[in-house]
Amino acid sequence: MSRQQKRVLSRLLRIVVCLGVILLTLKLSIIIVGNEDKPLPVADELRKLLIEAEVDNTRRLLNVERVCKKYNLGIYRKLAEDSLFKHPPTPQYSIFYMDREHNISYCPVYKAGTTTWLYNLCLLMNVSMETLSPGKQQLSTIARRAIPELEYPEAERVLNASRRLLVVRHPFERLLSAYRDKLENCVAGREHGTLHFYRKYGAKIVRKYRRKNFTEPRPDQVIRRDNTPSPAGVEPTFREFVDYVIDTDLGSYGDDHWMPYYLYCTPCLVNYNIIANVESLWRDQVYAINKLGLQDKIKPRWRHSNGHLNASRIYFRQLNRATVQKLYEKLRLDFELFDYSPDIYYEYATSAD
Repeated sequence: MSRQQKRVLSRLLRIVVCLGVILLTLKLSIIIVGNEDKPLPVADELRKLLIEAEVDNTRRLLNVERVCKKYNLGIYRKLAEDSLFKHPPTPQYSIFYMDREHNISYCPVYKAGTTTWLYNLCLLMNVSMETLSPGKQQLSTIARRAIPELEYPEAERVLNASRRLLVVRHPFERLLSAYRDKLENCVAGREHGTLHFYRKYGAKIVRKYRRKNFTEPRPDQVIRRDNTPSPAGVEPTFREFVDYVIDTDLGSYGDDHWMPYYLYCTPCLVNYNIIANVESLWRDQVYAINKLGLQDKIKPRWRHSNGHLNASRIYFRQLNRATVQKLYEKLRLDFELFDYSPDIYYEYATSAD
């Protein structure tokens, strides 16, 4: 093949990639709008949905119990036996939003539907729609003002007496979402702390993990958002961020956006009543709202998504399979606790060392 033919082929490939990104973005927009406007099920349709969700919820709760026992963790720990994992001795009571009026305790796993459920909690606490308008203030700040942190031992009493809710997401998807939202671009999204994250984490990651023969990721390995400034060019790549996650001790991550579920919301210490999945968030919201008796107060909604349909297929091209395996081993307990599989991500990983 001549050089001219190679250049033409390269241009065609770039066009195909760009068209694919556009189509996927349009598809995602349709999905999000559909979730916002989707009518609530009634009668037989609602009963069928609730039964299906109840079965899934029971399976999730039993799986968490099984895995906690398997690894000798939390309230299931036998002191005479060792465990493969370090585990907190008590829950982190301070991170929960404990709504005593409605008898709900929610552990906010950031990048896993928190915007949706913090919004719901604010509505339950009669926070005005004007206050909740985008750009007014961070939603977590508004929610914490409406539901103040409780001190121990009151927090322990309220948590144990309440109905406890946890929402999780595929660990790799959550990690990628945290990277894209907080570390990929320190120029855009400064109102959400991207400059802070660059100064606290990004710059240090680049200094430690950037290789001497560094080259920018290929166009088919990143997504550039429309109508936002381009990155400054000093931010860590997804691969560099993953290297940081792999090398850093789990207890030293220091940020809630990529802290593992089992360390943050401690499902081996807290008997959750409802475990919802982001992957089935609308259905699980209908279930949770009905299970908690809130159907006359709030409705299912999808409050936020700045993501991209199947962005992982694009970003995991920066990794090789050995790196994906190391990342899986780092987060393996979360995968097992919530019954997620890493298999498809090995297929996404195509780059060589």
